[in-house]
Amino acid sequence: MQADAAFEMIRFAFRNNRSAHAYLLAGAPRGGAGDVAMRVLQMLFCQAKDGPCGTCIRCRQVHEKTWADVFWLQPEKKSRVIGVEAMREQLLAKLTLTSFVGGWKAGVIVDADRMNPASSNTLLKTLEEPPPQTLLLLLTSAPQLLLPTIASRCQRLEIDDRNLLEEPWRTQLLDVLSASFPQAPLPAMAAAAKLVVLLEAMQEQAKDEVMAAAKEEDALDEDSDVLDARISARYREMRAGVLRAMALWYRDLMLLRAGGAPELVHFKEHLPLLTERAKRLTLSQVLANVQGMDELERQLERSLPESPLLAYWMDRLAGGVASATPAAG
Repeated sequence: MQADAAFEMIRFAFRNNRSAHAYLLAGAPRGGAGDVAMRVLQMLFCQAKDGPCGTCIRCRQVHEKTWADVFWLQPEKKSRVIGVEAMREQLLAKLTLTSFVGGWKAGVIVDADRMNPASSNTLLKTLEEPPPQTLLLLLTSAPQLLLPTIASRCQRLEIDDRNLLEEPWRTQLLDVLSASFPQAPLPAMAAAAKLVVLLEAMQEQAKDEVMAAAKEEDALDEDSDVLDARISARYREMRAGVLRAMALWYRDLMLLRAGGAPELVHFKEHLPLLTERAKRLTLSQVLANVQGMDELERQLERSLPESPLLAYWMDRLAGGVASATPAAG
C-alpha cells in the first residue's frame, strides 16, 4: 500500500484504541517505511489536536531525532549488525523508563533485518510482554530475513515504494524483465549479465554518494573500514530497490494469473505484456516465481556471489519454474 494509506491505517487504529504494540513496516527504511514511521511518531507526540502538524516543537524534535521519548536503533557502523548489547542498552532498557512527558514511548529499529540471533531473541521477549504505552516500529526492506516469531508478533504493513527504484535503474530493469526470451541458459545468462552491469553501476554510485557526503562532513580521514561499511550499506539499500521491483513484477504475474483486478497491478504501464505472459503460466509456476524471488533475496543477503546467483535465478524465473536451491558449484 502507499505510504499515505499505511499511515492513515495506523492513525485510525490509534484513534479507536485498537493499535498494535509493534508494527513491521516492510519497505525502504530511508524511503516509504521511514516516512510512515516518522509521521506515526509525530502523531504520537504532536501538540496539535489532529496531528501531526509537522511544525510544533515536538514534531520538529521527533524529525530531528532529539525527542526524549523516541529511541532509535540501527546497525553499528563497522559490523553493519545490530548486536545484543546495543539492543539492550540503546533501546530496550530505555523503553522501561518513565516517559519524559508522561505518555507514550517509542522505539524504532532501522534495518531490522540486521539483528543477529542474540539481539533478535532479546527483542522477542519484549514483544511478548511489551511495557505499557510503548510502540515499536521495525523498518526493513528484507522482512523475510526476520525471525518468523518476531514477524508474527508485529502487525505487518507492506509499504509500496513506487519511486524506490529511480532512473535510470528502473528503465534498465524493466527492459530486462519485459524482454521476451525462452527458458534457455544463454538468454537467461544474457539477462543476468545485464543485471550484473546494472548492480556494478549502482555500486559505483553508492561509493560516489558516500564519499561526497564524507567530504561535506569533513570525514574523508575516517577509518577506511567505516567508509567501506557506509558504502556497503548504501549499495545494499539500492540493491534492495532492484530486488523489490523484481518481486513486484512477479507478484503482478501471480495476481493476474489468479484473476486479480488489473487496477491492482503495480507496473500498469506493462499491463498488456503482463496479462499476455500470465496466461502462459500455471498458478504453480507464478507462485514458484514469487517464492524464488524470496530465496534470491535471502541468498544475496548472505553475501553469496551475485553473478552466478543471478544467472541461476534468471534461468529459473524466466520459465516460472523456480526451485528452492541453486545447483552445487
